[in-house]
Amino acid sequence: MNGIFFVIFLLSSAVLLVTSPDGILSSMLAGGQKAIELTVTMTAVYAVWLGILRVAEECGVTAKLAKILKKPVRLIFGKVSDKACEHISMNLSANLLGMGGVATPMGIAAAKELDSADNRYAMGMLLVIASTSIQLLPTSVITLRAEAGSVSPGDIILPTVIATAFSTVFGCICFHLAFRRKRR
Repeated sequence: MNGIFFVIFLLSSAVLLVTSPDGILSSMLAGGQKAIELTVTMTAVYAVWLGILRVAEECGVTAKLAKILKKPVRLIFGKVSDKACEHISMNLSANLLGMGGVATPMGIAAAKELDSADNRYAMGMLLVIASTSIQLLPTSVITLRAEAGSVSPGDIILPTVIATAFSTVFGCICFHLAFRRKRR
């Protein structure tokens, strides 16, 4: 993937050199400045959510959430340990809030728990759900749209819910059918 981006960068730089040789350096500097601003903004958003999730973990809210989600998690993932259930619940919660970067550490912890239990079905289903992730509140996208100057950054909510719900359901059905076929 890096190779593809490098080729795109080289081609766009060559085109810019031909069409506007004076603008190549200023374009690169402006792009770098925007990238740094966006990085700082996203870091702040992630820091807030990671802090909230950490406080929730310290207060025992995550354990209570895992208890509430225990039946749905076991219905979707099969028999999983309580620790894996807690990690899966937190991963799903962070993904529902559109915070994929925040959900990743919990997804990795859940995958380690599932791997130690040799639960291949649950690991695969976690990968599908984490990759497609239904997002009720696409926080990252809303932040990106606000940073880009969108007049109404929240307009993305309904289309995101519909698209991610469809992709998650479709992905889960396909995975379940493929896993069942493989076991035969």
